[in-house]
Amino acid sequence: LVLHSGVRGQGQRLLRDSCITEVPKDRWDWRYFYTQDRTQPGRHYCKWGGFISDVDKFDPLFFQISPLEARSLDPQERLFLEHAWIALEDASYRCEDIHKKTDGRVGVYAGAMYGHYQLIGLEASSRGLPNVAGSSFASIANRVSYFMDFHGPSMTVDTMSSSSLTAFHLACQDLKSGRIDLGIAGGVNVSIHPYKYEMLSVCQFISSRG
Repeated sequence: LVLHSGVRGQGQRLLRDSCITEVPKDRWDWRYFYTQDRTQPGRHYCKWGGFISDVDKFDPLFFQISPLEARSLDPQERLFLEHAWIALEDASYRCEDIHKKTDGRVGVYAGAMYGHYQLIGLEASSRGLPNVAGSSFASIANRVSYFMDFHGPSMTVDTMSSSSLTAFHLACQDLKSGRIDLGIAGGVNVSIHPYKYEMLSVCQFISSRG
């Protein structure tokens, strides 16, 4: 189910649309890995997932990051930074106003589970193409704190399926205790490499249907 914003003044309409599609070609070729045999090693019995588009699109100069460095950043780190900025914009918060009111006592709490972007860099390097693509969970939250000059806790937590909820809980705890004056909490999960589906298939964790 997808929440869709309707015409202003009419509230929100609930559309019974599915976000599940076959694995897009810009992620990997699911046909190469797909099998209906759940016991076949090295293969996936699932070709479905929820995928957002344009995960490779990023404006590094807006965030004062060089294009060279941006290519090495996990898409999850780039997306979380973008959407932290969007969240503040949507709430009509400017960084300068936040600093005046909070003295920078702003916490950033991110939930994440899979860090497979570095596998893409490893595969490129094995083909003789120098690549330093990396995945650092700590950087997902710390990139936001650094760019926005926030001085509260800055952490990425991995509690598997509850990672985003745990991040939100930690933010609420710190707000309640007075440790911070404002918190940014959320989660990010980008399926970027077929190894994720291989692992989920071996463990029989993933659905064979859309």
